[in-house]
Amino acid sequence: MREESVSRRYAAAFFESSQRSGTVAESQADMITVVQTLIADPKLVALLRQPLVTERRKKEALKEALETKIRRQTLGFLNLLVDKRRINLLAEVEEEFTQRVRASNNVALASAVSAIPLSTTEAEALRHSLEGRTGKTIELVTSVDASLIGGILVRIGDTVYDGSVRGNLLRLREQLLAAR
Repeated sequence: MREESVSRRYAAAFFESSQRSGTVAESQADMITVVQTLIADPKLVALLRQPLVTERRKKEALKEALETKIRRQTLGFLNLLVDKRRINLLAEVEEEFTQRVRASNNVALASAVSAIPLSTTEAEALRHSLEGRTGKTIELVTSVDASLIGGILVRIGDTVYDGSVRGNLLRLREQLLAAR
């Protein structure tokens, strides 16, 4: 089974468990805390990835690092990942879990790339426009890529809105080549 589908299954199970107990927001906060803790502690990550380290030692290390930071339910979920030898998929599980939370809250993540930085006003206007277009609350992440020349490129899931000068020039080129 592909790791992507395995991550999806574990995330779905944890999400459904959190929904049943009414703790989705707390579980999401816990998952963010876990990922931040792992980013800050490369030794813990190395220990968790080491196949020769026993599951018991991995669980002890997780408990030691996270017991006071996250709920027992989340620690139990991490222990399950250790037992099933899937703790290496934690980042993917967290990402999938976050996507499920967004979907349940009718929120979409949009990434906007522009040739120059967007002002706060422009970013807010773009977010508002995308909300009107999608019917969802938009979480907007912006970045800059000067190779766009001008305009903006927006991605929401699998949908791409390309209003960049570079994109327009490429489409014009394709049309001219097709007309030959």
